[in-house]
Amino acid sequence: MRWVRRLLIVAFVAGLVVGTHLFVDDNKQTVDLDLVAFRVEAVEVWLLLLGSFAAGVVLAGGIGLFRGARLRLLVRRYRKTARELSAEVHELRNLPLSGHPGDGGEAGAPDDGLERGG
Repeated sequence: MRWVRRLLIVAFVAGLVVGTHLFVDDNKQTVDLDLVAFRVEAVEVWLLLLGSFAAGVVLAGGIGLFRGARLRLLVRRYRKTARELSAEVHELRNLPLSGHPGDGGEAGAPDDGLERGG
């Protein structure tokens, strides 16, 4: 099974090399790149396409990193809130339901309107 995986990897790399060579050969024409701030003369089309692709990858990666960082900060804030709420629930579970005898009342007893004692 390993040799099939290696054969597929070698075939993929060979296809990539051949495809790249054909792409470069088909796009050898030169053009002038006229940007707002400067002008570059006699640049091959394949080089411009490669540069445009790289710029797009960098831009998309930067946006992805920014959004990922925002989401990580949001997750961090939610986890902190969940820890605080969990600690509060734990504290509330440990509260006594009724007052100690001799306090003069029952601290946690519900008021159902019935008189007790007598």
